[in-house]
Amino acid sequence: MSIARVRRSVARFGVVAVGMVAVGIVMPAGLAAQVGHLPANSPFEDVKLGQNLSIMGGWMAMRRDPADVAPLSSLAAALRYDIGIGGPASLYVRYVVAPSERKLLQPTNPLARRVIGTPGVTTHQLDAGLDLALTGKKTWHRLIPSLSGGAGVVTDFAAADTGAYRFGTKFSFSYGLGLRYLPRKGPMIRVDLTNFGWKYEYPDRYFVKASDTTSVLTDTRNRSAWRGSRTVTVGVTLPLFR
Repeated sequence: MSIARVRRSVARFGVVAVGMVAVGIVMPAGLAAQVGHLPANSPFEDVKLGQNLSIMGGWMAMRRDPADVAPLSSLAAALRYDIGIGGPASLYVRYVVAPSERKLLQPTNPLARRVIGTPGVTTHQLDAGLDLALTGKKTWHRLIPSLSGGAGVVTDFAAADTGAYRFGTKFSFSYGLGLRYLPRKGPMIRVDLTNFGWKYEYPDRYFVKASDTTSVLTDTRNRSAWRGSRTVTVGVTLPLFR
């Protein structure tokens, strides 16, 4: 991915983030304004962030890479552990798994016969980071919006294929938005929208021309590309050690 495309992606995701931040700025003012407000009528309630385990499912929308060997978009499952560290901040560790398929290329074949299969592939992501509740240590109408950011690794645990391509284990970064709902009874409901990013790297064979004078990639300066996924997950959050 070019620097310009990275900036555009961040900008699009940032529009929503700015809106969430604005809500977070307005809400503390509302908290200050509720002095003398009857507690029974206040939309704000104290909450203890503590330690929580979230069990979630959703959709991983993969961004296509220049060689078109990225996994296809698919269902995903996630486990997430959060621990409050003071004020509105929590640390989290998250594991996401997404079973899917991808195109298997034989780069020496002509374009019409270059795709030789669609084998199964499972993407594993492990990341850790910081989550900031925009309403502080309170809920607003039993809702807690939050911003998060972190880093980790992503892999498919697969060896190099017949076209010499191998995904391998890569550094990844993540940032996103979250929304938690605390019902009067029952488990907390959590929704996360997360942008994951990582770099694809391609073998020399992808730049060699086949008999029809085409190749998988043409510009040898583009031996790598930043891509990733946009993932939405929904699930339940269970309190631990309370």
